[in-house]
Amino acid sequence: MRMLVSPGAFFNQLQWSRHHWFILLAFLFVSAIEAHVGRQHALYHVYATFLSQNVGLSFDVSLWLVVTCKLFFMLIASFLAATSIWFVGNMVGEKNSQRVLFRRLSIVFTVALTAYTAHHLENAYEWMGTASFFLYFWSALLGYFAIREQFLLTHLETAFVGGFAILLVLSSWHLSNHFFESTAKKTLQEIAYKPTKAPAHKVTPRY
Repeated sequence: MRMLVSPGAFFNQLQWSRHHWFILLAFLFVSAIEAHVGRQHALYHVYATFLSQNVGLSFDVSLWLVVTCKLFFMLIASFLAATSIWFVGNMVGEKNSQRVLFRRLSIVFTVALTAYTAHHLENAYEWMGTASFFLYFWSALLGYFAIREQFLLTHLETAFVGGFAILLVLSSWHLSNHFFESTAKKTLQEIAYKPTKAPAHKVTPRY
């Protein structure tokens, strides 16, 4: 409720919280949901089929490995994005704890990822489109307060660092999606043109 009513006070008190691991679990939970309903869900089957044919693993195990790698990639990308924001924020405003920034941004990333996931459920549930719009707006607002409280910036400085953060997240997300899609197309072509063993011809016995 405090995050909805008074976001600035919420992020200010977050640095004293001892239960920050709840935030990481929430991000992992939303990431797992996004991995199953997100834009690249169909691509996972392509990668899983490729692993199954070339490594010899079962399709279920291959699919589990692909989704696990996706989740691990999201964690690494979020860590790098938060680190970049921390460096830029320190250059503009006051230096502060990097761990506290990670706590604050993990909430922002979780809300933004929930909005992204809700957008893909709009075809099944129409109200998800409205929820996605609200969550995108709220994640941007939370990001503004998180950056402002972290580095003690003015409105103009917060807008500058926030704009950098938005461009960084959107560009990295777009480039990663483009990379995975192009790689999946090449993988699909390799699967389609992979030679298969011709069935043995049946010899009709002569009587």
